[in-house]
Order: sequence, then structure tokens, then C-alpha cells
Amino acid sequence: MGVKIRMKPDSGLEEVARALREFEQDHPGTDIVLYRYNPVSIRMKIVSEKFKGMSRSQRHDYAMSYLKDLDPETYADLSLLVCLIPGEGSMMDYEFEDPEALMP
Repeated sequence: MGVKIRMKPDSGLEEVARALREFEQDHPGTDIVLYRYNPVSIRMKIVSEKFKGMSRSQRHDYAMSYLKDLDPETYADLSLLVCLIPGEGSMMDYEFEDPEALMP
């Protein structure tokens, strides 16, 4: 559980991780994975019980509320947010398990 940065961390990833640690503190048991796909793309996956009963857009809006105070350049790099409840699958899961295998 917790916030995991896959691959090499950078200042933007660290900033996003700090913001998402607040989500984790507010919702214990949350699992968060993030990585930089390319110089202008950060991808994130959040698995949390908090999302039970929420639509996908509600999940996204709720999670993004934790990221609203990011530096504008870092915020602009946010390209993918997958919000799941525990046990729920996504076709994007493989990207978060081994993102280096998918790098161009």
C-alpha cells in the first residue's frame, strides 16, 4: 500500500506523490502507483475503497481535487488517471506493473 513511483523519480513525480500521499492519509489502505511515461506525461493509478459507489467521472474529479495545487507545469503533465476500487481490473493495469517494458 502507499504511493509508489515506478522508474526514475523526478521533481514533478515527487510533487505529485506528495499530493497523493494526502489522499492516502485521508483514505488508509489506498494503493497509488505513478510514473513518467515521457518528458511531458505522468500516469497515475489509484486503488481505493473510497471510490465504491462513485461513477468514473466522480472518481476522477475526487482524485483530481488532491492535485489542484500542483505547479502549473507539473499539472499540465498529468496525462492519465485510473481510479479503481480493490479487485476491479483495468486494461491499463499492465502499464503500472512494468512501465519500462512499454517505453517507446
